[in-house]
Amino acid sequence: MKFTEKIRNRMRLVGNVLTIGLDSDVEKLPKGFSKDAQGVYEFNRSIIEKTKDMTCAYKINSAFYEALGSEGMNTLLKTRDLIGDIPVIYDAKRGDIESTAGAYAKAAFDFFNFDAITLSPYMGEDAIDPFLAYEDRYVFVVCLSSNKSAVDFEYHGTPPLYAKVAEFVDDKNKKYGNCGLVVGATVAEKLSEISQISKESLILIPGIGTQGGDVEIVMNSIAHDRILVNISRAVIFSEDPSKSAYEYSKMLAL
Repeated sequence: MKFTEKIRNRMRLVGNVLTIGLDSDVEKLPKGFSKDAQGVYEFNRSIIEKTKDMTCAYKINSAFYEALGSEGMNTLLKTRDLIGDIPVIYDAKRGDIESTAGAYAKAAFDFFNFDAITLSPYMGEDAIDPFLAYEDRYVFVVCLSSNKSAVDFEYHGTPPLYAKVAEFVDDKNKKYGNCGLVVGATVAEKLSEISQISKESLILIPGIGTQGGDVEIVMNSIAHDRILVNISRAVIFSEDPSKSAYEYSKMLAL
């Protein structure tokens, strides 16, 4: 089953576009969880058990697992197994020459069995095409990010670089059918513009919650079945993750 079909089936099942980010920083684990890879695993299991009926996908940020060495990567693998059939996005933002990209793709899709991955477009199609060759998986290319330093590159040029990335992704999606975008919620005023450039692509939207993105602006900017809205810290590190996930699921209803 292709990712677009899988994720839309899941959206219809849960009735929302909520994606929960398992950005499980070991230093922020709440009381009762050990500050190590095993503690991260137990924490993830707790979050998944509390939220799995309310989310259309999970997103796992590789950095928090890589930082814990081999045990952390084992926790990453075990967490992926815990999630089961719910779609999982590997937030790794890879971007390298074709041979290296091919190895990264093999790791993400063959070994870890992720459904989708985030990529950096800076090195062009060499860095993207090896991932797109996996027809049943999906690629989210960073287009316009929420961080302050996005102005260093992403807005440069006429048209701006982010628009060129959206055009590139539109071309790739027409050819492969599995190429989308990452657009930060704090720049949601650009969502409509970007979605008109890349007309069929799915858009992954981080930045709501702790980063300050506005849910209402996002949900009024684009057709709901084209977006996945990621909430990480505002759910997993809240006092009541189940309650927080429920509240966001209602805000992000189809």
